[in-house]
Amino acid sequence: MKAIFLLRVEKSRVLTGLGVLLLPAAPPEILAALDLHTNLPVQLVYPDKQEFSATASVEEVARAGEPAVRALLLTQQGATAVPAGTEVWASE
Repeated sequence: MKAIFLLRVEKSRVLTGLGVLLLPAAPPEILAALDLHTNLPVQLVYPDKQEFSATASVEEVARAGEPAVRALLLTQQGATAVPAGTEVWASE
């Protein structure tokens, strides 16, 4: 399987007991085609080019007065905040 670009991180939020929510810089259309809570193996490419493997689930974030947007939730134990600009790719 070829790696597929999912999103570029604008912000990340640590959600105690759940994981790390990755909020996209632009609405990730590719995630709209996936069911909510779908688990994906992903590759994180930090702005300094370090790469990390992780597991993420597809989530939806809704804010008052704004359309809902799809995001990713890093669910593996020990997940930490991710720097803005990190690229997230679906991996095999």
